[in-house]
Amino acid sequence: MAKAPALVLSSGGLHSLVTAGLGNREFRIGMLHVKDGRATEKQAAAAFERQAAHLRPMKTWVIDGGFLRQTSMPPEATGVVTSTNSDAQSSLVPMRDLAYLTLAAGFARQVHASTILWGVQCDPKQADAMARCIELVQVANQLLELLSPDAPLLIKTPLLGLEDQQVVELGYQMALPFQASWTCQNPLELPCMSCPACSRRTRAFRAAQLVDPLVIKPK
Repeated sequence: MAKAPALVLSSGGLHSLVTAGLGNREFRIGMLHVKDGRATEKQAAAAFERQAAHLRPMKTWVIDGGFLRQTSMPPEATGVVTSTNSDAQSSLVPMRDLAYLTLAAGFARQVHASTILWGVQCDPKQADAMARCIELVQVANQLLELLSPDAPLLIKTPLLGLEDQQVVELGYQMALPFQASWTCQNPLELPCMSCPACSRRTRAFRAAQLVDPLVIKPK
């Protein structure tokens, strides 16, 4: 029996890589990447292309979402807007998650997909964040059902509730190319290994007792 199509919303990050890997087992995936004007836009887009080359989806899209930055709030407003995303700057763009999911829904219709795979992940120890994320997905699914009753779409979050270590272990079990993911918040040739995102990634690999191929050890 042929696999059903699904769309993966991909940032080019580690979580997107593992989500796409899981999706590839069950679906014929298409992969959507939104270039959102971040300083690391170039690195993230390159990582997305490497992931697509490995996973060989039926279709890929790279779209310009720089307009989202035009809604950005000033840096001093950090913390005013809540977000489920791991990007440290995402809270400066009001309702960015909703905008991304809406874009994903439109592209999913192009390939007749009834599933959108989103690699959002909340630490199960953070009960408030977890509850907020679950509610967001539930409400978004209700909205999609309302707007598209004849072509149902369902958002699935396969990593929700997993710890960072477990995400890395899943990727390792699927032999995914971790080097084809960009986590660093700085636009460098190699990850800085000191920003909050790099530190989180380092802790995850260390807890999983695995070596991150992006870490270049001095000779």
